[in-house]
Amino acid sequence: MASMVAVACATPVKLSSDVVRRASEIHAGFKGEHGRIAQFGDSITYSMAFWSAMSWSDPGKFLPADDGRPKNPKNKRWRDFIKGARDKGAKFGNYSGWKVGDLLKSIDAVLARDKPEAAIIMIGTNDINGKKIPKGYRAGLKEIVEKCLAAHCVPILNTIPPRRDHDEAVAAVNKIIREIAAGNKLPLVDFHAACLRMRPEKTWDGTIISKDGVHPSGGKTNVYDQENLKNCGYALRNWVNFLAYRQLYFEAFAAK
Repeated sequence: MASMVAVACATPVKLSSDVVRRASEIHAGFKGEHGRIAQFGDSITYSMAFWSAMSWSDPGKFLPADDGRPKNPKNKRWRDFIKGARDKGAKFGNYSGWKVGDLLKSIDAVLARDKPEAAIIMIGTNDINGKKIPKGYRAGLKEIVEKCLAAHCVPILNTIPPRRDHDEAVAAVNKIIREIAAGNKLPLVDFHAACLRMRPEKTWDGTIISKDGVHPSGGKTNVYDQENLKNCGYALRNWVNFLAYRQLYFEAFAAK
């Protein structure tokens, strides 16, 4: 029952057929390591609470009995297939305090060295420290996306989460993220929307967003039932990104 509810709350992250088709086109010609996923972003990505659980805990048990796709890759567990889940630090494209310009300085080396099949991208929380968007933010994010596309790496864009006393700036950044994703028919994991589904109005503050008002909350980052998804922000981010990646794996990557 818990897993069914968890999947139901995350249903809006299901990728459209156009997005899956576009991901398949990007993936064509890919010559890197299957299952390697880069993590591009700031401290919300740099934290071991994000994505590292994929290297030691299998999320398949939280999936419903039958949603039309296998629970796991053929003859493997997700934790055996997903690579790079513990890749943290500047040399992997993520670090505390980073803004879009910092990521741009790092991304070329990561794409060339690791040749990731996909990249989870969340950047913008630090860019709006002054409660407004820097002029170069949109252009910088577009350049990050273009670099991924040139490397046949599928970008999985994430909206930034709610931030205390930054509502207008958060909305403006996320508008740009959504527009770039839609304009390029790219996978979008709307983490901000997921936070508000689980914790409407301002109830996210101090629950799935920690007491600092900025970072997702920690705890059981590998438990994806409804109750935990309402209280552990990193579990929620892990889950919605896993659902998007799982769909891409079976519909855009596995057949290649």
